[in-house]
Amino acid sequence: MPLIAAGISFRTAPVEVRERASLSDPEARHQLRFLLGHAGLSGAAALSTCNRTEFYVSVHEGSDPEEVVPRLRRYLDPATDPPVPGHISLFRGGEAIGHLFRVAAGLDSMVVGETQVLGQVKSAHRLALETGSLDAQLDFVFRRAIGAAKLARSRTGIGRSAGSISEAGMAVAAQVLGGLEGRTALLIGAGKMSALAARRLQRQGAHLRVSSRGGESALALATELGATVVGTDELKQAMVACDLVVTATTSAQPVVDRALCAAVQEERGGRPLCLIDMAVPRDIAPDVAELPGVTLIDIDELGRRVGDGMQDHRAAIAAAEALVSEEVERTLEVLSQRDASDPTIRALLARAETIRRHEVERTLARLPAGDAELADRIDKLSRSLVRKLLHSPITHLRAAAEDPGVVLTLREAFGLDDPAAGQR
Repeated sequence: MPLIAAGISFRTAPVEVRERASLSDPEARHQLRFLLGHAGLSGAAALSTCNRTEFYVSVHEGSDPEEVVPRLRRYLDPATDPPVPGHISLFRGGEAIGHLFRVAAGLDSMVVGETQVLGQVKSAHRLALETGSLDAQLDFVFRRAIGAAKLARSRTGIGRSAGSISEAGMAVAAQVLGGLEGRTALLIGAGKMSALAARRLQRQGAHLRVSSRGGESALALATELGATVVGTDELKQAMVACDLVVTATTSAQPVVDRALCAAVQEERGGRPLCLIDMAVPRDIAPDVAELPGVTLIDIDELGRRVGDGMQDHRAAIAAAEALVSEEVERTLEVLSQRDASDPTIRALLARAETIRRHEVERTLARLPAGDAELADRIDKLSRSLVRKLLHSPITHLRAAAEDPGVVLTLREAFGLDDPAAGQR
């Protein structure tokens, strides 16, 4: 089945375009169901983060993949008719698979190697599973992408880069303010990105205040870090007392507009105020940047400021790119086989025979030499055990010959893609 990946990202579209295409989980479920029902798709998944909104879809055999593309474009650039071609990236077949693998590994991130994107890909996979919009092929590709990303993080230094958008944001805030020690910071939103930012701020000696529409999450974060909880109706006075405001909410509308910030700056006497907006859609109205004393860093500006630092990680990035490319090739090899079970069965039998022979040789080496009958019995016993143990997995593989997900599960369970697994 043909695979297509279509999306917008920080590489192709500014934040004002990305925020229009941003999807909440309920919106993603609705769109996935609609696509499956009306676009001739076999499977679909949606990934929506601060820096990208992308659809990964598989098309029924015999359907024209090009008929799907206009539908996806309308979702991705909904306010522009027709959509702006330059905003949307389109990948087909192996390129689509390669793109997903690179995204999951953090190789296509604003902060290369950031830690959050793998969790976001996992969430997109889980949401599509719960929605019932994944076919076996797309499920297989997502599982392999997640596995490849984990492998890249464990075997290369890709995970030791800037870490996350929120950590990079706090580094930029430190540059703007000349350090964070002793500064008072207000976090609006208490989700994962805010929590990462708050912990970094605490480590650097800032005084923390936390506000969130979900009062329980704000209280939990404040309790963990010894911060002060601020009610949503107290934002103005809290901002007056702060040097730094960090926002990361899921609000569809700005939580800090020009009127609020102008009133804050009037009471502050125009003292410098740094605003870091890590949300998409944006939490802070862009015209706030025009106010005296205000420095506004949105997620695109953040990317521009931290991009140069990635040069220090070129070796780790190259190693991760090479590893991910190998995993893509393995995935394409499985997908190219009409019956992927046969090579997996052969690999499973070969792995079992290697282990069996090794263990028999070890056992015979400990026994008195010259007892050919005993050696023959041990050899036959080991062959019988292996045959009986593998009967059920092999039968299951043959029954699900056209389901790459079953193949993946068995290959992972027996370590068939890890050359060292049979030597342990």
